[in-house]
Amino acid sequence: MSDDRLYVAFVGLRSPWGTEGGVEAHVAALAPRLVARGAHVTVYCRPRYNPHGNCYREGVRLADVPTTDGRASEAFVHTALAAPRACLRHQVVHLHACGPALFTPVPSALGRRTVVTLHGKDWARDKWGPAARVALRAGAEVALRSAGRLVAVSQELADWCRSRGREAVRLPNGVEPHQPVAWDNRIFPMLRPRNYLLFLGRLVPEKGLETLVAAASQACLPLPVVIAGGSAHTDAFVAHLRRVADEDRVVFTGPQFGLEKRMLLGHARAFVLPSRVEGMPLALLEAMAAAVPPVTSDIAPNVEVAQDIGWRVPVDDVPAWARALRDVAAAPEATLRAEGERAQARALAQFGWDSVAARTMDLYRPLAPR
Repeated sequence: MSDDRLYVAFVGLRSPWGTEGGVEAHVAALAPRLVARGAHVTVYCRPRYNPHGNCYREGVRLADVPTTDGRASEAFVHTALAAPRACLRHQVVHLHACGPALFTPVPSALGRRTVVTLHGKDWARDKWGPAARVALRAGAEVALRSAGRLVAVSQELADWCRSRGREAVRLPNGVEPHQPVAWDNRIFPMLRPRNYLLFLGRLVPEKGLETLVAAASQACLPLPVVIAGGSAHTDAFVAHLRRVADEDRVVFTGPQFGLEKRMLLGHARAFVLPSRVEGMPLALLEAMAAAVPPVTSDIAPNVEVAQDIGWRVPVDDVPAWARALRDVAAAPEATLRAEGERAQARALAQFGWDSVAARTMDLYRPLAPR
């Protein structure tokens, strides 16, 4: 490290490009902006999620570190191997999420400073078993004690850290301006623009998708609910969801990226997010940036993002969700467009990635030794 640049390593994610996930999307947006501000950024990836291999992309260095293929063990093993390696050439090691945070003391022991970003109360997510939940909670507790700087992506998480005796910097997820895409019937022949409700995200139990498919059936909607997303080591849950969903009212598209994802977002009548647990919902921010009115569960992170825009619905209340879906389906187009414009204005004004990147650099600079 013979120059004056800030050398930063990101550890704890699968790969910033080529896979779904809130942490991955966060790093994919943030890392290139840090490079543009003069940092040298390396992201340590898990090889089977990284189609690019060891290379530079958008100025960001990608470095594969091997791991296991087990759902519960792959993040643990990957971070155990990547954290010491990151200390060889980086001044700041930035760990993401509760599981990798178990290794917060490693960089400190090797003379490096650590930043930990908590992306959610991962131990509360339904997909994890008892042992994994204990480990995830332990990771958060280790970060509270050991991180040089602690970052929370939502006010709810920042308040939780404060309740545990540690101040955290609130640095929310950001959002890119939406790039409109014209509708193409050949890509989604089963849908019509402005005539479907959209869920976008990983198909995991805590997203409240069983509530959504039950409400869609109960509401007898004149338009489909589209569920766009893939399994996150939750194949059995996805299979169950497909079995119980009314095929006349629910359309599964699988995971969508790039042009197809922008097309679905830009032409949806409304965006639905019935989740029970969130850190700070990136998909909700993306929908709002696309001027799509939101229909969300009334948990704190969703309310923090959308405030009074769109519709708030109690968690797991199937009749209430059925009523909300009927209301959205019947709402005048002028009402939907007005709510969408309010959503877009808030998303772009309050959750810009450039502001997040600038504040992140300000967080790093006092930590880096000369």
